[in-house]
Amino acid sequence: MYPVLDLLQAIDDLRPHASQEIDEGLRLIMEGDELSASVRERLLSVFNHIERLGIESPMLKIVDTGDTIDAEDLSTSDFDGEPWRLILGKTPIAGRLRARGDETTLLFFSVNGFQQWLINWDPCLYPTGNIPDFAKPVTIRVQGLSQSVGGPLLWVMPPGAPCPSVETISLPESKDVHGLIHTNATRGLRVCTMGYALTWGDLENPEVAPLVKLSSMVLSVCLVQELRCIEGRYEATLKGTKRISMPLYDEDQIVSAKTLKILIEAVLWVYEERPETRLSLVMDRLSIDIEREQSLLSGMENHLEAALYQARDSYAFVILERKDAYHKEVRELMKDMKSHADLYAAKVRELVNSLTRDALGILFFVAFSFIAKFDKNNFEDLLVSAELAFLVKVLSCYLLLSFVLQLAAHWRDVLLADQESKAWLDVLQHYSSQADKQNRFLQPIDKRRRTFYFFLFITGCAYLLLAWATWNLPKLIEPWIG
Repeated sequence: MYPVLDLLQAIDDLRPHASQEIDEGLRLIMEGDELSASVRERLLSVFNHIERLGIESPMLKIVDTGDTIDAEDLSTSDFDGEPWRLILGKTPIAGRLRARGDETTLLFFSVNGFQQWLINWDPCLYPTGNIPDFAKPVTIRVQGLSQSVGGPLLWVMPPGAPCPSVETISLPESKDVHGLIHTNATRGLRVCTMGYALTWGDLENPEVAPLVKLSSMVLSVCLVQELRCIEGRYEATLKGTKRISMPLYDEDQIVSAKTLKILIEAVLWVYEERPETRLSLVMDRLSIDIEREQSLLSGMENHLEAALYQARDSYAFVILERKDAYHKEVRELMKDMKSHADLYAAKVRELVNSLTRDALGILFFVAFSFIAKFDKNNFEDLLVSAELAFLVKVLSCYLLLSFVLQLAAHWRDVLLADQESKAWLDVLQHYSSQADKQNRFLQPIDKRRRTFYFFLFITGCAYLLLAWATWNLPKLIEPWIG
Protein backbone atom coordinates (compact mmCIF):
# COMPACT_ATOMS: atom_id res chain seq x y z
CA MET A 1 0.00 0.00 0.00
CA TYR A 2 2.88 2.41 0.72
CA PRO A 3 3.92 2.87 -2.96
CA VAL A 4 0.33 3.83 -3.72
CA LEU A 5 0.33 6.36 -0.88
CA ASP A 6 3.57 7.81 -2.25
CA LEU A 7 1.93 8.16 -5.67
CA LEU A 8 -1.06 9.93 -4.13
CA GLN A 9 1.30 12.32 -2.37
CA ALA A 10 3.09 12.99 -5.67
CA ILE A 11 -0.29 13.85 -7.25
CA ASP A 12 -0.96 16.22 -4.34
CA ASP A 13 2.41 17.91 -4.94
CA LEU A 14 1.55 18.34 -8.62
CA ARG A 15 -1.90 19.77 -7.98
CA PRO A 16 -0.82 23.42 -7.26
CA HIS A 17 0.76 23.57 -10.73
CA ALA A 18 -2.40 22.45 -12.53
CA SER A 19 -4.85 24.96 -13.89
CA GLN A 20 -7.60 22.36 -14.29
CA GLU A 21 -8.28 18.99 -12.69
CA ILE A 22 -11.03 16.51 -13.66
CA ASP A 23 -11.27 13.64 -11.17
CA GLU A 24 -13.56 11.11 -12.87
CA GLY A 25 -14.55 7.69 -11.70
CA LEU A 26 -12.01 5.80 -13.81
CA ARG A 27 -9.38 8.39 -14.72
CA LEU A 28 -7.72 11.61 -13.61
CA ILE A 29 -7.10 14.48 -16.03
CA MET A 30 -4.80 17.33 -14.97
CA GLU A 31 -3.90 20.28 -17.20
CA GLY A 32 -1.32 23.01 -16.74
CA ASP A 33 -0.61 26.25 -18.59
CA GLU A 34 3.10 25.61 -19.14
CA LEU A 35 5.87 23.16 -18.35
CA SER A 36 8.70 24.33 -16.15
CA ALA A 37 11.52 22.78 -14.19
CA SER A 38 9.40 22.44 -11.03
CA VAL A 39 6.48 20.95 -12.95
CA ARG A 40 8.76 18.48 -14.76
CA GLU A 41 10.23 17.43 -11.44
CA ARG A 42 6.82 16.62 -10.02
CA LEU A 43 5.67 14.88 -13.19
CA LEU A 44 8.83 12.77 -13.10
CA SER A 45 7.99 11.85 -9.51
CA VAL A 46 4.54 10.66 -10.65
CA PHE A 47 6.09 8.58 -13.45
CA ASN A 48 8.66 7.05 -11.09
CA HIS A 49 6.05 6.01 -8.51
CA ILE A 50 3.87 4.46 -11.22
CA GLU A 51 6.88 2.53 -12.51
CA ARG A 52 7.50 1.23 -8.98
CA LEU A 53 3.90 -0.03 -8.88
CA GLY A 54 4.46 -1.90 -12.13
CA ILE A 55 1.37 -0.51 -13.87
CA GLU A 56 0.85 1.24 -17.18
CA SER A 57 2.40 4.69 -17.41
CA PRO A 58 0.09 7.70 -17.67
CA MET A 59 -0.36 9.65 -20.88
CA LEU A 60 1.31 13.06 -20.91
CA LYS A 61 0.52 15.28 -23.89
CA ILE A 62 1.52 18.71 -25.14
CA VAL A 63 -1.83 20.38 -25.69
CA ASP A 64 -0.95 22.60 -28.67
CA THR A 65 0.74 19.93 -30.77
CA GLY A 66 -0.88 16.76 -29.43
CA ASP A 67 2.58 15.16 -28.99
CA THR A 68 2.91 12.49 -26.32
CA ILE A 69 6.02 12.74 -24.13
CA ASP A 70 7.47 10.36 -21.58
CA ALA A 71 9.79 10.41 -18.59
CA GLU A 72 12.87 10.73 -20.81
CA ASP A 73 11.47 13.87 -22.42
CA LEU A 74 10.84 15.36 -19.00
CA SER A 75 14.54 15.20 -18.21
CA THR A 76 15.13 17.96 -20.81
CA SER A 77 13.75 21.47 -21.17
CA ASP A 78 12.68 21.01 -24.80
CA PHE A 79 8.99 21.45 -24.00
CA ASP A 80 9.24 24.13 -21.33
CA GLY A 81 6.58 26.80 -21.68
CA GLU A 82 4.15 24.46 -23.42
CA PRO A 83 0.69 23.68 -21.98
CA TRP A 84 0.43 20.05 -20.86
CA ARG A 85 -2.22 17.44 -20.07
CA LEU A 86 -1.80 14.35 -17.84
CA ILE A 87 -4.26 11.47 -18.21
CA LEU A 88 -3.96 8.81 -15.53
CA GLY A 89 -6.06 5.61 -15.43
CA LYS A 90 -7.26 4.81 -11.91
CA THR A 91 -8.33 1.17 -12.15
CA PRO A 92 -4.91 -0.49 -11.60
CA ILE A 93 -4.10 1.94 -8.80
CA ALA A 94 -7.45 1.37 -7.07
CA GLY A 95 -6.87 -2.38 -7.30
CA ARG A 96 -3.86 -1.96 -4.98
CA LEU A 97 -6.17 -0.45 -2.34
CA ARG A 98 -8.74 -3.26 -2.33
CA ALA A 99 -10.32 -3.83 1.12
CA ARG A 100 -12.47 -6.90 0.27
CA GLY A 101 -11.83 -9.71 -2.13
CA ASP A 102 -15.12 -9.44 -4.06
CA GLU A 103 -15.51 -5.67 -4.15
CA THR A 104 -15.34 -2.94 -6.75
CA THR A 105 -12.76 -0.33 -5.72
CA LEU A 106 -12.86 3.30 -6.83
CA LEU A 107 -10.22 5.93 -6.18
CA PHE A 108 -10.48 9.72 -6.00
CA PHE A 109 -7.43 11.95 -5.63
CA SER A 110 -9.33 14.67 -3.76
CA VAL A 111 -12.42 15.17 -1.63
CA ASN A 112 -13.68 17.78 -4.10
CA GLY A 113 -13.38 15.32 -6.98
CA PHE A 114 -15.33 12.76 -4.98
CA GLN A 115 -18.06 15.27 -4.16
CA GLN A 116 -18.37 16.40 -7.79
CA TRP A 117 -18.71 12.77 -8.88
CA LEU A 118 -21.49 12.23 -6.31
CA ILE A 119 -23.41 15.28 -7.52
CA ASN A 120 -23.67 13.75 -11.01
CA TRP A 121 -24.43 10.24 -9.72
CA ASP A 122 -27.96 8.82 -10.06
CA PRO A 123 -28.53 6.11 -7.44
CA CYS A 124 -31.93 5.04 -8.82
CA LEU A 125 -30.77 3.77 -12.21
CA TYR A 126 -29.51 0.32 -13.13
CA PRO A 127 -25.72 0.36 -13.60
CA THR A 128 -24.49 0.16 -17.19
CA GLY A 129 -21.06 -0.01 -18.79
CA ASN A 130 -18.23 0.79 -16.40
CA ILE A 131 -20.56 2.13 -13.71
CA PRO A 132 -20.12 0.17 -10.45
CA ASP A 133 -23.01 -1.90 -9.15
CA PHE A 134 -23.76 -0.72 -5.63
CA ALA A 135 -25.86 -3.82 -4.98
CA LYS A 136 -22.47 -5.52 -4.48
CA PRO A 137 -19.61 -4.49 -2.17
CA VAL A 138 -18.03 -1.19 -3.25
CA THR A 139 -15.14 0.62 -1.56
CA ILE A 140 -14.30 4.22 -2.47
CA ARG A 141 -10.86 5.46 -1.44
CA VAL A 142 -10.66 9.26 -1.22
CA GLN A 143 -7.35 11.06 -0.81
CA GLY A 144 -7.69 13.78 1.82
CA LEU A 145 -10.78 12.30 3.51
CA SER A 146 -10.44 12.69 7.26
CA GLN A 147 -12.62 9.79 8.48
CA SER A 148 -14.20 6.63 7.13
CA VAL A 149 -17.97 6.20 6.72
CA GLY A 150 -20.10 3.48 5.21
CA GLY A 151 -22.79 0.87 5.51
CA PRO A 152 -23.35 -2.84 4.86
CA LEU A 153 -21.96 -2.76 1.31
CA LEU A 154 -20.56 0.72 0.67
CA TRP A 155 -17.33 1.83 2.37
CA VAL A 156 -15.83 5.28 1.85
CA MET A 157 -12.35 5.52 3.38
CA PRO A 158 -9.02 7.33 3.15
CA PRO A 159 -6.43 5.38 1.12
CA GLY A 160 -4.52 4.12 4.16
CA ALA A 161 -7.49 3.35 6.42
CA PRO A 162 -7.85 -0.24 7.70
CA CYS A 163 -10.95 -2.38 7.11
CA PRO A 164 -13.73 -1.55 9.60
CA SER A 165 -15.82 -4.01 11.59
CA VAL A 166 -19.37 -3.61 10.26
CA GLU A 167 -22.54 -4.70 12.06
CA THR A 168 -25.11 -6.53 9.98
CA ILE A 169 -28.39 -4.77 9.33
CA SER A 170 -31.51 -6.27 7.74
CA LEU A 171 -32.49 -3.57 5.25
CA PRO A 172 -34.97 -4.65 2.55
CA GLU A 173 -33.77 -6.09 -0.73
CA SER A 174 -34.54 -4.36 -4.03
CA LYS A 175 -37.23 -6.93 -4.89
CA ASP A 176 -39.02 -6.22 -1.58
CA VAL A 177 -39.02 -2.48 -2.24
CA HIS A 178 -40.22 -2.86 -5.83
CA GLY A 179 -42.94 -5.19 -4.61
CA LEU A 180 -44.32 -2.32 -2.52
CA ILE A 181 -43.73 0.85 -4.54
CA HIS A 182 -44.52 1.58 -8.18
CA THR A 183 -41.87 2.95 -10.56
CA ASN A 184 -42.51 4.70 -13.84
CA ALA A 185 -39.71 5.85 -16.13
CA THR A 186 -38.38 5.49 -19.66
CA ARG A 187 -35.26 3.85 -18.20
CA GLY A 188 -35.27 1.02 -15.68
CA LEU A 189 -35.26 2.21 -12.08
CA ARG A 190 -33.80 0.27 -9.18
CA VAL A 191 -33.98 1.06 -5.46
CA CYS A 192 -31.04 -0.58 -3.66
CA THR A 193 -31.13 0.29 0.04
CA MET A 194 -28.32 -2.07 1.06
CA GLY A 195 -25.96 -0.46 -1.43
CA TYR A 196 -26.46 3.14 -0.28
CA ALA A 197 -27.33 2.94 3.41
CA LEU A 198 -24.79 4.60 5.74
CA THR A 199 -24.80 3.11 9.21
CA TRP A 200 -21.36 3.83 10.69
CA GLY A 201 -18.76 6.58 10.78
CA ASP A 202 -18.99 10.33 11.38
CA LEU A 203 -21.92 11.25 9.14
CA GLU A 204 -21.86 14.85 10.42
CA ASN A 205 -18.58 15.39 8.56
CA PRO A 206 -19.15 18.02 5.81
CA GLU A 207 -16.84 16.05 3.52
CA VAL A 208 -19.49 13.32 3.12
CA ALA A 209 -22.55 15.60 3.01
CA PRO A 210 -23.33 14.76 -0.67
CA LEU A 211 -23.09 11.06 0.16
CA VAL A 212 -25.50 11.48 3.09
CA LYS A 213 -27.94 13.23 0.76
CA LEU A 214 -27.61 10.43 -1.80
CA SER A 215 -28.26 7.79 0.84
CA SER A 216 -31.28 9.71 2.17
CA MET A 217 -32.74 9.95 -1.34
CA VAL A 218 -32.63 6.16 -1.78
CA LEU A 219 -34.12 5.47 1.65
CA SER A 220 -36.89 8.05 1.27
CA VAL A 221 -37.96 6.40 -2.00
CA CYS A 222 -38.74 3.25 0.03
CA LEU A 223 -41.49 5.18 1.85
CA VAL A 224 -43.56 6.41 -1.11
CA GLN A 225 -46.35 4.93 -3.20
CA GLU A 226 -44.95 5.81 -6.61
CA LEU A 227 -41.67 7.07 -8.09
CA ARG A 228 -41.58 8.66 -11.54
CA CYS A 229 -38.71 10.00 -13.61
CA ILE A 230 -39.88 12.78 -15.93
CA GLU A 231 -37.24 14.27 -18.24
CA GLY A 232 -34.47 13.37 -15.84
CA ARG A 233 -36.25 14.78 -12.78
CA TYR A 234 -37.68 12.52 -10.10
CA GLU A 235 -41.15 12.94 -8.66
CA ALA A 236 -42.58 10.97 -5.73
CA THR A 237 -46.24 10.38 -4.84
CA LEU A 238 -47.73 9.74 -1.41
CA LYS A 239 -51.18 8.14 -1.23
CA GLY A 240 -52.29 8.49 2.35
CA THR A 241 -55.06 10.59 3.83
CA LYS A 242 -54.34 12.89 0.89
CA ARG A 243 -52.68 12.21 -2.44
CA ILE A 244 -49.69 14.46 -2.93
CA SER A 245 -46.93 14.54 -5.54
CA MET A 246 -43.64 16.40 -5.09
CA PRO A 247 -40.06 16.48 -6.38
CA LEU A 248 -37.71 13.99 -4.75
CA TYR A 249 -35.14 16.57 -3.59
CA ASP A 250 -33.96 20.16 -3.91
CA GLU A 251 -30.70 20.76 -5.73
CA ASP A 252 -29.06 22.81 -2.97
CA GLN A 253 -30.53 20.84 -0.06
CA ILE A 254 -28.28 19.54 2.71
CA VAL A 255 -29.58 16.53 4.63
CA SER A 256 -28.56 16.04 8.25
CA ALA A 257 -27.20 12.81 9.68
CA LYS A 258 -30.16 12.76 12.08
CA THR A 259 -32.59 12.62 9.15
CA LEU A 260 -30.64 9.75 7.62
CA LYS A 261 -30.78 7.86 10.93
CA ILE A 262 -34.55 8.33 11.18
CA LEU A 263 -34.98 7.23 7.56
CA ILE A 264 -33.08 4.01 8.26
CA GLU A 265 -35.17 3.44 11.37
CA ALA A 266 -38.40 4.03 9.43
CA VAL A 267 -37.42 1.73 6.56
CA LEU A 268 -36.43 -1.05 8.98
CA TRP A 269 -39.76 -0.74 10.80
CA VAL A 270 -41.93 -0.57 7.68
CA TYR A 271 -40.38 -3.59 5.96
CA GLU A 272 -40.10 -5.73 9.10
CA GLU A 273 -43.64 -7.16 8.74
CA ARG A 274 -46.89 -6.29 6.96
CA PRO A 275 -45.16 -3.58 4.89
CA GLU A 276 -48.36 -2.49 3.10
CA THR A 277 -50.10 -1.69 6.39
CA ARG A 278 -47.10 0.00 7.98
CA LEU A 279 -46.32 2.08 4.89
CA SER A 280 -49.94 3.23 4.72
CA LEU A 281 -49.78 4.40 8.33
CA VAL A 282 -46.58 6.37 7.71
CA MET A 283 -47.93 7.90 4.49
CA ASP A 284 -51.22 8.91 6.15
CA ARG A 285 -49.38 11.27 8.48
CA LEU A 286 -46.80 12.45 5.94
CA SER A 287 -49.43 13.28 3.32
CA ILE A 288 -51.11 15.59 5.81
CA ASP A 289 -47.96 17.30 7.10
CA ILE A 290 -45.90 17.74 3.93
CA GLU A 291 -46.74 20.89 2.00
CA ARG A 292 -47.12 20.67 -1.74
CA GLU A 293 -44.28 23.07 -2.49
CA GLN A 294 -41.85 20.99 -0.44
CA SER A 295 -39.61 18.26 -1.80
CA LEU A 296 -39.89 14.75 -0.40
CA LEU A 297 -36.50 14.99 1.34
CA SER A 298 -37.46 18.30 2.98
CA GLY A 299 -40.74 16.81 4.15
CA MET A 300 -38.97 13.75 5.54
CA GLU A 301 -36.52 15.94 7.42
CA ASN A 302 -39.28 17.97 9.03
CA HIS A 303 -42.07 15.42 9.57
CA LEU A 304 -40.84 11.83 9.34
CA GLU A 305 -39.99 11.47 13.03
CA ALA A 306 -43.51 12.46 14.11
CA ALA A 307 -45.10 10.31 11.39
CA LEU A 308 -43.08 7.27 12.47
CA TYR A 309 -44.01 7.81 16.11
CA GLN A 310 -47.73 8.04 15.28
CA ALA A 311 -47.59 5.05 12.94
CA ARG A 312 -46.06 2.88 15.66
CA ASP A 313 -48.78 3.93 18.10
CA SER A 314 -51.56 3.27 15.59
CA TYR A 315 -50.18 -0.03 14.37
CA ALA A 316 -51.26 -2.03 17.41
CA PHE A 317 -54.90 -0.89 17.07
CA VAL A 318 -54.90 -1.53 13.34
CA ILE A 319 -53.59 -5.06 13.86
CA LEU A 320 -56.33 -5.79 16.43
CA GLU A 321 -58.98 -4.64 13.98
CA ARG A 322 -57.39 -6.71 11.24
CA LYS A 323 -57.33 -9.78 13.51
CA ASP A 324 -61.06 -9.48 14.16
CA ALA A 325 -61.72 -9.09 10.46
CA TYR A 326 -59.35 -11.96 9.73
CA HIS A 327 -61.16 -14.37 12.07
CA LYS A 328 -64.51 -13.34 10.62
CA GLU A 329 -63.27 -13.92 7.09
CA VAL A 330 -61.79 -17.30 8.04
CA ARG A 331 -65.16 -18.39 9.44
CA GLU A 332 -66.84 -17.41 6.17
CA LEU A 333 -64.09 -19.21 4.30
CA MET A 334 -64.68 -22.40 6.27
CA LYS A 335 -68.43 -22.22 5.58
CA ASP A 336 -67.74 -21.91 1.86
CA MET A 337 -65.35 -24.83 2.04
CA LYS A 338 -67.94 -27.00 3.79
CA SER A 339 -70.59 -26.15 1.19
CA HIS A 340 -68.17 -26.95 -1.60
CA ALA A 341 -67.11 -30.21 0.06
CA ASP A 342 -70.78 -31.20 0.47
CA LEU A 343 -71.27 -30.59 -3.25
CA TYR A 344 -68.56 -33.12 -4.15
CA ALA A 345 -69.88 -35.65 -1.62
CA ALA A 346 -73.38 -35.31 -3.07
CA LYS A 347 -72.00 -35.81 -6.59
CA VAL A 348 -70.27 -39.05 -5.56
CA ARG A 349 -73.46 -40.33 -3.92
CA GLU A 350 -75.50 -39.46 -7.01
CA LEU A 351 -73.08 -41.39 -9.24
CA VAL A 352 -73.28 -44.49 -7.03
CA ASN A 353 -77.07 -44.26 -6.74
CA SER A 354 -77.51 -43.82 -10.48
CA LEU A 355 -75.29 -46.79 -11.25
CA THR A 356 -77.16 -49.00 -8.76
CA ARG A 357 -80.54 -47.83 -10.03
CA ASP A 358 -79.69 -48.48 -13.68
CA ALA A 359 -78.13 -51.89 -12.97
CA LEU A 360 -81.09 -53.05 -10.91
CA GLY A 361 -83.53 -51.57 -13.40
CA ILE A 362 -82.00 -53.50 -16.28
CA LEU A 363 -81.95 -56.71 -14.23
CA PHE A 364 -85.57 -56.49 -13.14
CA PHE A 365 -86.77 -55.38 -16.55
CA VAL A 366 -85.18 -58.33 -18.31
CA ALA A 367 -86.10 -60.82 -15.59
CA PHE A 368 -89.76 -59.94 -15.06
CA SER A 369 -90.74 -58.66 -18.48
CA PHE A 370 -89.26 -61.41 -20.64
CA ILE A 371 -87.45 -64.27 -19.02
CA ALA A 372 -90.27 -65.04 -16.58
CA LYS A 373 -92.75 -65.36 -19.49
CA PHE A 374 -90.93 -68.12 -21.36
CA ASP A 375 -90.62 -71.72 -20.40
CA LYS A 376 -87.47 -73.79 -20.76
CA ASN A 377 -88.49 -75.34 -24.07
CA ASN A 378 -88.84 -71.96 -25.76
CA PHE A 379 -85.83 -70.34 -24.01
CA GLU A 380 -83.33 -71.32 -26.66
CA ASP A 381 -85.56 -69.86 -29.38
CA LEU A 382 -85.84 -66.67 -27.32
CA LEU A 383 -82.06 -66.25 -27.09
CA VAL A 384 -81.68 -66.24 -30.86
CA SER A 385 -84.77 -64.15 -31.51
CA ALA A 386 -84.53 -60.74 -33.21
CA GLU A 387 -86.85 -59.23 -30.58
CA LEU A 388 -84.46 -60.01 -27.68
CA ALA A 389 -81.44 -58.83 -29.68
CA PHE A 390 -83.20 -55.53 -30.34
CA LEU A 391 -84.25 -55.18 -26.70
CA VAL A 392 -80.77 -55.71 -25.22
CA LYS A 393 -79.27 -53.26 -27.70
CA VAL A 394 -81.82 -50.63 -26.70
CA LEU A 395 -81.07 -51.25 -23.03
CA SER A 396 -77.32 -51.04 -23.69
CA CYS A 397 -77.72 -47.71 -25.49
CA TYR A 398 -79.86 -46.51 -22.61
CA LEU A 399 -77.02 -47.25 -20.18
CA LEU A 400 -74.48 -45.37 -22.29
CA LEU A 401 -76.84 -42.42 -22.75
CA SER A 402 -77.54 -42.34 -19.00
CA PHE A 403 -73.83 -42.19 -18.19
CA VAL A 404 -73.07 -39.51 -20.81
CA LEU A 405 -75.87 -37.29 -19.53
CA GLN A 406 -74.75 -37.73 -15.93
CA LEU A 407 -71.13 -37.03 -16.91
CA ALA A 408 -72.06 -33.82 -18.72
CA ALA A 409 -74.31 -32.57 -15.93
CA HIS A 410 -71.95 -33.37 -13.06
CA TRP A 411 -68.82 -32.17 -14.83
CA ARG A 412 -70.38 -28.86 -15.83
CA ASP A 413 -71.83 -28.38 -12.34
CA VAL A 414 -68.45 -29.02 -10.69
CA LEU A 415 -66.54 -26.68 -13.03
CA LEU A 416 -68.99 -23.83 -12.47
CA ALA A 417 -68.90 -24.36 -8.70
CA ASP A 418 -65.07 -24.28 -8.71
CA GLN A 419 -64.96 -21.08 -10.76
CA GLU A 420 -67.54 -19.32 -8.61
CA SER A 421 -65.82 -20.33 -5.38
CA LYS A 422 -62.40 -19.11 -6.54
CA ALA A 423 -63.88 -15.86 -7.84
CA TRP A 424 -65.63 -15.12 -4.54
CA LEU A 425 -62.52 -16.16 -2.64
CA ASP A 426 -60.44 -13.57 -4.51
CA VAL A 427 -63.05 -10.84 -4.08
CA LEU A 428 -63.78 -11.32 -0.40
CA GLN A 429 -60.34 -12.23 0.86
CA HIS A 430 -58.91 -8.93 2.14
CA TYR A 431 -57.32 -10.07 5.38
CA SER A 432 -56.44 -13.72 4.82
CA SER A 433 -53.06 -14.54 3.35
CA GLN A 434 -52.36 -16.61 0.28
CA ALA A 435 -51.16 -19.39 2.59
CA ASP A 436 -54.57 -19.43 4.34
CA LYS A 437 -56.28 -19.55 0.99
CA GLN A 438 -54.15 -22.47 -0.13
CA ASN A 439 -54.11 -24.50 3.09
CA ARG A 440 -57.66 -23.94 4.34
CA PHE A 441 -59.64 -23.98 1.12
CA LEU A 442 -57.87 -25.02 -2.06
CA GLN A 443 -56.00 -28.06 -0.74
CA PRO A 444 -59.02 -29.67 1.04
CA ILE A 445 -61.21 -29.03 -1.99
CA ASP A 446 -58.54 -30.58 -4.24
CA LYS A 447 -58.80 -33.79 -2.19
CA ARG A 448 -62.59 -33.80 -2.62
CA ARG A 449 -62.18 -33.15 -6.33
CA ARG A 450 -59.76 -36.05 -6.76
CA THR A 451 -62.21 -38.35 -4.93
CA PHE A 452 -65.02 -37.25 -7.26
CA TYR A 453 -62.89 -37.85 -10.38
CA PHE A 454 -61.88 -41.29 -9.05
CA PHE A 455 -65.51 -42.34 -8.52
CA LEU A 456 -66.42 -40.83 -11.87
CA PHE A 457 -63.82 -43.04 -13.55
CA ILE A 458 -64.97 -46.16 -11.64
CA THR A 459 -68.61 -45.42 -12.46
CA GLY A 460 -67.76 -44.90 -16.13
CA CYS A 461 -65.95 -48.24 -16.26
CA ALA A 462 -68.94 -49.95 -14.54
CA TYR A 463 -71.40 -48.40 -17.01
CA LEU A 464 -69.29 -49.48 -19.99
CA LEU A 465 -68.99 -53.02 -18.61
CA LEU A 466 -72.71 -53.18 -17.89
CA ALA A 467 -73.58 -51.84 -21.36
CA TRP A 468 -71.26 -54.39 -23.00
CA ALA A 469 -72.79 -57.23 -20.92
CA THR A 470 -76.32 -56.12 -21.82
CA TRP A 471 -75.46 -55.84 -25.52
CA ASN A 472 -74.02 -59.35 -25.51
CA LEU A 473 -76.53 -60.83 -23.04
CA PRO A 474 -77.81 -63.67 -25.32
CA LYS A 475 -74.27 -64.85 -26.10
CA LEU A 476 -73.29 -64.70 -22.43
CA ILE A 477 -76.34 -66.73 -21.31
CA GLU A 478 -76.26 -69.30 -24.09
CA PRO A 479 -73.29 -71.37 -22.75
CA TRP A 480 -74.99 -71.67 -19.37
CA ILE A 481 -78.25 -72.94 -20.89
CA GLY A 482 -76.56 -75.45 -23.11
